[in-house]
Amino acid sequence: MSPQKQTVLLTGATGNVGAVTLEHILNSTPHNVNLILRDASRAIPHFKSTYPEADASGRLIYTSIPDMTVPNVFDSAVAGVETIIHIATPISFDPKTFQSEMIDPTWVVDKSLLEAAKKSKSVRRIILCGSIVCTVNTLTELFNPDTLVTAERWNNQTLEESLEGWLPAYAYAKTNGERRTWAWMEENKDVDFDVVALLPPAITGRSPQMGYTPKADHPGGIGQVYSALIGTKTADEVMPCWLDVDDVARTHVLSIDRQRVPGNERYFTAVKEPLDLRAVAKELREKYPETRKLIPEFEETATVDLGAKFVKWDGEKADKVFGPWKSQVESIKEIVFDVLRFEEKNGGV
Repeated sequence: MSPQKQTVLLTGATGNVGAVTLEHILNSTPHNVNLILRDASRAIPHFKSTYPEADASGRLIYTSIPDMTVPNVFDSAVAGVETIIHIATPISFDPKTFQSEMIDPTWVVDKSLLEAAKKSKSVRRIILCGSIVCTVNTLTELFNPDTLVTAERWNNQTLEESLEGWLPAYAYAKTNGERRTWAWMEENKDVDFDVVALLPPAITGRSPQMGYTPKADHPGGIGQVYSALIGTKTADEVMPCWLDVDDVARTHVLSIDRQRVPGNERYFTAVKEPLDLRAVAKELREKYPETRKLIPEFEETATVDLGAKFVKWDGEKADKVFGPWKSQVESIKEIVFDVLRFEEKNGGV
Protein backbone atom coordinates (compact mmCIF):
# COMPACT_ATOMS: atom_id res chain seq x y z
CA MET A 1 0.00 0.00 0.00
CA SER A 2 1.35 3.42 -0.95
CA PRO A 3 1.89 5.81 1.97
CA GLN A 4 -0.72 8.51 2.36
CA LYS A 5 0.66 11.87 1.34
CA GLN A 6 1.52 14.23 4.19
CA THR A 7 3.74 17.19 4.99
CA VAL A 8 7.00 16.48 6.81
CA LEU A 9 8.85 19.25 8.63
CA LEU A 10 12.63 18.83 8.31
CA THR A 11 15.36 20.67 10.17
CA GLY A 12 19.03 20.46 9.18
CA ALA A 13 18.58 20.02 5.43
CA THR A 14 21.68 22.09 4.66
CA GLY A 15 23.88 19.59 6.52
CA ASN A 16 24.99 16.19 5.30
CA VAL A 17 22.47 13.91 7.03
CA GLY A 18 19.63 16.36 6.41
CA ALA A 19 20.51 16.76 2.73
CA VAL A 20 20.50 13.01 2.14
CA THR A 21 17.31 12.62 4.18
CA LEU A 22 15.59 15.23 2.03
CA GLU A 23 16.68 13.38 -1.10
CA HIS A 24 15.25 10.12 0.25
CA ILE A 25 11.93 11.73 1.17
CA LEU A 26 11.52 13.24 -2.28
CA ASN A 27 12.62 10.09 -4.13
CA SER A 28 10.88 7.38 -2.09
CA THR A 29 7.70 9.01 -0.75
CA PRO A 30 4.93 11.27 -2.06
CA HIS A 31 5.31 13.65 0.88
CA ASN A 32 5.76 17.39 0.83
CA VAL A 33 8.66 18.76 2.89
CA ASN A 34 8.71 21.99 4.87
CA LEU A 35 12.38 22.95 5.16
CA ILE A 36 13.37 24.98 8.21
CA LEU A 37 16.21 27.24 7.05
CA ARG A 38 18.45 29.47 9.13
CA ASP A 39 20.00 31.15 6.08
CA ALA A 40 17.11 31.08 3.63
CA SER A 41 18.60 33.54 1.13
CA ARG A 42 21.52 31.18 0.56
CA ALA A 43 19.69 27.87 0.92
CA ILE A 44 16.55 28.39 -1.15
CA PRO A 45 18.38 28.91 -4.49
CA HIS A 46 20.36 25.73 -3.77
CA PHE A 47 17.24 23.63 -3.22
CA LYS A 48 15.43 25.17 -6.18
CA SER A 49 18.29 24.25 -8.51
CA THR A 50 18.83 20.81 -6.95
CA TYR A 51 15.15 19.80 -6.99
CA PRO A 52 13.46 21.88 -9.71
CA GLU A 53 10.53 19.50 -10.16
CA ALA A 54 9.78 19.23 -6.44
CA ASP A 55 10.07 22.99 -6.14
CA ALA A 56 7.83 23.71 -9.13
CA SER A 57 5.18 21.23 -7.97
CA GLY A 58 5.02 22.72 -4.49
CA ARG A 59 6.44 19.68 -2.72
CA LEU A 60 9.15 21.88 -1.22
CA ILE A 61 8.07 24.51 1.29
CA TYR A 62 10.60 26.98 2.67
CA THR A 63 10.38 28.45 6.17
CA SER A 64 12.98 30.99 7.24
CA ILE A 65 13.88 30.75 10.94
CA PRO A 66 17.23 32.49 11.52
CA ASP A 67 17.11 31.80 15.27
CA MET A 68 15.45 28.55 16.30
CA THR A 69 15.71 29.41 20.00
CA VAL A 70 13.09 32.19 19.78
CA PRO A 71 9.99 31.20 21.81
CA ASN A 72 7.10 29.77 19.76
CA VAL A 73 9.12 30.15 16.55
CA PHE A 74 7.98 26.80 15.13
CA ASP A 75 4.26 27.19 15.81
CA SER A 76 3.14 28.33 12.37
CA ALA A 77 5.53 26.00 10.50
CA VAL A 78 4.33 22.94 12.42
CA ALA A 79 0.62 23.67 11.92
CA GLY A 80 -0.76 21.00 9.59
CA VAL A 81 2.41 18.89 9.71
CA GLU A 82 2.07 15.20 10.55
CA THR A 83 5.75 14.27 11.02
CA ILE A 84 8.74 16.25 12.30
CA ILE A 85 12.25 15.05 11.47
CA HIS A 86 14.64 17.01 13.66
CA ILE A 87 18.26 16.76 12.51
CA ALA A 88 19.69 20.25 13.09
CA THR A 89 21.97 20.61 16.11
CA PRO A 90 23.51 23.84 17.46
CA ILE A 91 27.32 23.59 17.28
CA SER A 92 30.10 25.55 18.96
CA PHE A 93 33.84 24.89 18.78
CA ASP A 94 34.73 27.62 21.29
CA PRO A 95 35.12 26.26 24.85
CA LYS A 96 33.82 29.58 26.18
CA THR A 97 30.47 29.03 24.47
CA PHE A 98 29.99 25.26 24.72
CA GLN A 99 27.14 25.76 27.16
CA SER A 100 25.60 28.99 25.85
CA GLU A 101 25.73 28.13 22.13
CA MET A 102 25.52 24.33 22.06
CA ILE A 103 24.29 22.68 25.26
CA ASP A 104 21.53 25.09 26.28
CA PRO A 105 20.16 25.81 22.77
CA THR A 106 19.91 22.10 21.93
CA TRP A 107 17.22 21.55 24.54
CA VAL A 108 15.58 24.93 23.87
CA VAL A 109 15.06 23.95 20.22
CA ASP A 110 13.94 20.42 21.10
CA LYS A 111 11.41 21.74 23.60
CA SER A 112 10.14 24.37 21.19
CA LEU A 113 9.40 21.67 18.61
CA LEU A 114 7.64 19.55 21.22
CA GLU A 115 5.48 22.47 22.34
CA ALA A 116 4.66 23.41 18.75
CA ALA A 117 3.71 19.82 18.00
CA LYS A 118 1.41 19.76 21.02
CA LYS A 119 -0.32 22.95 19.90
CA SER A 120 -0.69 21.77 16.32
CA LYS A 121 -3.03 18.82 16.97
CA SER A 122 -1.81 17.47 13.61
CA VAL A 123 1.61 16.03 14.50
CA ARG A 124 1.66 12.26 15.02
CA ARG A 125 5.41 11.59 15.26
CA ILE A 126 8.67 13.39 16.03
CA ILE A 127 11.84 11.70 14.78
CA LEU A 128 15.03 12.78 16.53
CA CYS A 129 18.47 12.37 14.99
CA GLY A 130 20.54 11.43 18.03
CA SER A 131 23.95 9.80 18.21
CA ILE A 132 25.97 6.99 19.73
CA VAL A 133 27.26 9.64 22.15
CA CYS A 134 23.83 9.58 23.82
CA THR A 135 24.58 6.01 24.92
CA VAL A 136 28.15 6.15 26.20
CA ASN A 137 30.31 8.40 28.38
CA THR A 138 32.81 9.87 25.91
CA LEU A 139 35.32 10.60 28.68
CA THR A 140 35.48 7.20 30.38
CA GLU A 141 33.63 4.56 28.34
CA LEU A 142 34.04 5.24 24.62
CA PHE A 143 37.44 3.55 24.56
CA ASN A 144 36.59 0.73 26.94
CA PRO A 145 36.09 -2.66 25.26
CA ASP A 146 34.14 -3.85 28.31
CA THR A 147 31.38 -1.36 27.46
CA LEU A 148 28.46 -2.69 25.39
CA VAL A 149 26.45 -0.04 23.57
CA THR A 150 22.75 -0.77 23.09
CA ALA A 151 19.63 1.31 22.55
CA GLU A 152 18.83 0.98 26.24
CA ARG A 153 22.09 2.51 27.42
CA TRP A 154 22.63 6.17 28.41
CA ASN A 155 25.58 8.55 28.61
CA ASN A 156 26.06 9.47 32.29
CA GLN A 157 28.38 12.49 31.89
CA THR A 158 27.89 15.47 34.20
CA LEU A 159 27.67 19.01 32.86
CA GLU A 160 30.86 20.05 34.64
CA GLU A 161 33.07 17.32 33.18
CA SER A 162 31.46 17.71 29.77
CA LEU A 163 32.80 21.26 29.42
CA GLU A 164 36.37 19.89 29.24
CA GLY A 165 36.35 19.43 25.46
CA TRP A 166 34.31 19.63 22.29
CA LEU A 167 33.30 15.96 22.03
CA PRO A 168 32.08 15.61 25.63
CA ALA A 169 30.26 18.95 25.36
CA TYR A 170 28.56 17.86 22.15
CA ALA A 171 27.74 14.49 23.72
CA TYR A 172 26.21 16.18 26.75
CA ALA A 173 24.15 18.51 24.56
CA LYS A 174 22.71 15.61 22.56
CA THR A 175 22.13 13.43 25.62
CA ASN A 176 20.58 16.20 27.69
CA GLY A 177 18.26 17.13 24.85
CA GLU A 178 17.10 13.56 24.38
CA ARG A 179 16.71 12.84 28.12
CA ARG A 180 14.60 15.94 28.59
CA THR A 181 12.54 15.07 25.52
CA TRP A 182 11.56 11.75 27.08
CA ALA A 183 10.87 13.49 30.40
CA TRP A 184 8.65 16.00 28.57
CA MET A 185 6.77 13.14 26.93
CA GLU A 186 6.24 11.54 30.33
CA GLU A 187 4.81 14.80 31.66
CA ASN A 188 2.60 15.28 28.60
CA LYS A 189 1.00 11.88 28.15
CA ASP A 190 -2.08 13.43 26.57
CA VAL A 191 -0.27 14.44 23.35
CA ASP A 192 -1.32 12.86 20.06
CA PHE A 193 2.20 12.04 18.89
CA ASP A 194 5.05 9.69 19.75
CA VAL A 195 8.84 10.02 19.51
CA VAL A 196 11.44 7.92 17.71
CA ALA A 197 15.09 8.52 18.65
CA LEU A 198 17.64 7.26 16.11
CA LEU A 199 21.19 6.87 17.41
CA PRO A 200 23.78 6.37 14.65
CA PRO A 201 27.56 6.05 15.28
CA ALA A 202 30.25 7.49 12.99
CA ILE A 203 28.55 8.41 9.72
CA THR A 204 30.31 7.61 6.46
CA GLY A 205 29.39 7.90 2.78
CA ARG A 206 28.65 10.68 0.32
CA SER A 207 28.44 14.42 0.95
CA PRO A 208 25.84 16.12 -1.28
CA GLN A 209 25.19 19.02 1.10
CA MET A 210 25.73 22.71 0.37
CA GLY A 211 29.34 23.88 0.37
CA TYR A 212 30.98 20.46 0.63
CA THR A 213 34.75 20.64 1.05
CA PRO A 214 36.92 17.63 2.02
CA LYS A 215 38.38 18.27 5.47
CA ALA A 216 40.45 15.98 7.65
CA ASP A 217 39.46 17.88 10.79
CA HIS A 218 35.72 17.80 10.12
CA PRO A 219 33.93 16.22 13.10
CA GLY A 220 32.28 12.90 12.37
CA GLY A 221 32.95 9.75 10.42
CA ILE A 222 33.48 11.27 6.98
CA GLY A 223 36.21 13.57 8.29
CA GLN A 224 37.82 10.68 10.17
CA VAL A 225 37.89 8.49 7.07
CA TYR A 226 39.26 11.31 4.93
CA SER A 227 42.03 11.88 7.47
CA ALA A 228 42.95 8.23 7.98
CA LEU A 229 42.69 7.14 4.35
CA ILE A 230 43.73 10.21 2.36
CA GLY A 231 45.13 12.80 4.77
CA THR A 232 47.53 11.18 7.24
CA LYS A 233 47.32 7.86 5.35
CA THR A 234 47.51 5.93 8.62
CA ALA A 235 44.30 3.92 7.99
CA ASP A 236 43.69 2.97 11.60
CA GLU A 237 42.75 6.14 13.50
CA VAL A 238 39.04 5.90 12.74
CA MET A 239 36.01 4.97 14.81
CA PRO A 240 35.25 1.31 13.99
CA CYS A 241 31.51 1.65 14.71
CA TRP A 242 29.86 3.16 11.64
CA LEU A 243 26.81 3.54 9.38
CA ASP A 244 26.48 4.91 5.87
CA VAL A 245 24.70 8.26 5.51
CA ASP A 246 22.16 6.78 3.08
CA ASP A 247 21.23 4.22 5.72
CA VAL A 248 21.02 6.96 8.35
CA ALA A 249 18.69 8.91 6.07
CA ARG A 250 16.69 5.79 5.26
CA THR A 251 16.04 5.07 8.94
CA HIS A 252 14.63 8.57 9.34
CA VAL A 253 12.37 8.23 6.31
CA LEU A 254 11.19 4.72 7.21
CA SER A 255 10.33 6.03 10.68
CA ILE A 256 7.66 8.24 9.13
CA ASP A 257 5.63 5.02 8.78
CA ARG A 258 4.10 4.49 12.20
CA GLN A 259 2.88 1.02 11.27
CA ARG A 260 6.35 -0.18 10.33
CA VAL A 261 8.44 1.49 13.03
CA PRO A 262 7.18 1.30 16.64
CA GLY A 263 7.16 4.66 18.38
CA ASN A 264 8.36 5.88 21.77
CA GLU A 265 11.50 3.85 21.19
CA ARG A 266 15.24 4.40 20.85
CA TYR A 267 17.10 2.66 18.03
CA PHE A 268 20.88 2.30 18.01
CA THR A 269 21.67 1.94 14.31
CA ALA A 270 25.07 0.51 13.34
CA VAL A 271 26.68 -2.05 11.07
CA LYS A 272 27.62 -5.12 13.08
CA GLU A 273 31.10 -5.52 11.58
CA PRO A 274 33.80 -2.98 12.57
CA LEU A 275 35.09 -0.67 9.84
CA ASP A 276 38.31 -2.03 8.32
CA LEU A 277 39.87 0.72 6.21
CA ARG A 278 42.87 -1.37 5.23
CA ALA A 279 40.66 -4.02 3.63
CA VAL A 280 38.52 -1.32 2.01
CA ALA A 281 41.57 0.46 0.60
CA LYS A 282 42.87 -2.75 -0.94
CA GLU A 283 39.54 -3.49 -2.64
CA LEU A 284 39.08 0.06 -3.89
CA ARG A 285 42.58 0.17 -5.37
CA GLU A 286 41.91 -3.13 -7.16
CA LYS A 287 38.45 -2.22 -8.50
CA TYR A 288 38.97 1.48 -9.21
CA PRO A 289 42.50 2.31 -10.45
CA GLU A 290 41.74 6.04 -10.35
CA THR A 291 41.64 5.85 -6.54
CA ARG A 292 45.31 4.90 -6.35
CA LYS A 293 46.44 8.51 -6.59
CA LEU A 294 44.61 9.17 -3.31
CA ILE A 295 44.82 5.86 -1.46
CA PRO A 296 48.23 4.34 -0.68
CA GLU A 297 48.94 0.63 -0.61
CA PHE A 298 48.64 -0.28 3.07
CA GLU A 299 50.12 -3.21 4.93
CA GLU A 300 47.37 -5.66 5.85
CA THR A 301 48.21 -5.59 9.57
CA ALA A 302 46.98 -2.57 11.51
CA THR A 303 49.53 -0.45 13.35
CA VAL A 304 46.88 0.71 15.82
CA ASP A 305 44.11 -1.71 16.78
CA LEU A 306 41.50 0.89 17.65
CA GLY A 307 38.80 -1.78 17.65
CA ALA A 308 40.51 -3.62 20.50
CA LYS A 309 40.10 -0.65 22.84
CA PHE A 310 36.78 0.69 21.55
CA VAL A 311 33.33 -0.10 22.92
CA LYS A 312 31.46 -3.15 21.69
CA TRP A 313 27.97 -2.65 20.29
CA ASP A 314 24.70 -4.46 19.70
CA GLY A 315 22.29 -2.98 17.16
CA GLU A 316 20.10 -6.05 16.71
CA LYS A 317 16.94 -4.15 17.64
CA ALA A 318 17.47 -1.67 14.79
CA ASP A 319 18.72 -4.37 12.41
CA LYS A 320 15.32 -6.07 12.60
CA VAL A 321 13.42 -2.86 11.87
CA PHE A 322 15.70 -1.10 9.37
CA GLY A 323 18.35 -3.51 8.02
CA PRO A 324 20.20 -4.60 5.97
CA TRP A 325 22.91 -1.94 5.71
CA LYS A 326 25.24 -0.74 2.95
CA SER A 327 28.68 -2.41 2.79
CA GLN A 328 31.82 -0.67 4.00
CA VAL A 329 33.38 -0.71 0.53
CA GLU A 330 30.38 1.00 -1.07
CA SER A 331 30.23 3.57 1.72
CA ILE A 332 33.91 4.49 1.76
CA LYS A 333 33.97 4.54 -2.04
CA GLU A 334 31.54 7.47 -1.88
CA ILE A 335 33.95 9.47 0.29
CA VAL A 336 36.90 8.79 -2.01
CA PHE A 337 35.01 9.66 -5.18
CA ASP A 338 33.65 12.85 -3.59
CA VAL A 339 37.28 13.89 -3.05
CA LEU A 340 38.26 12.91 -6.59
CA ARG A 341 35.40 14.97 -8.04
CA PHE A 342 36.25 17.90 -5.79
CA GLU A 343 39.90 17.82 -6.86
CA GLU A 344 38.97 17.61 -10.53
CA LYS A 345 36.60 20.56 -10.20
CA ASN A 346 38.84 22.72 -8.02
CA GLY A 347 42.33 21.71 -9.05
CA GLY A 348 43.15 19.95 -5.80
CA VAL A 349 41.95 19.94 -2.21
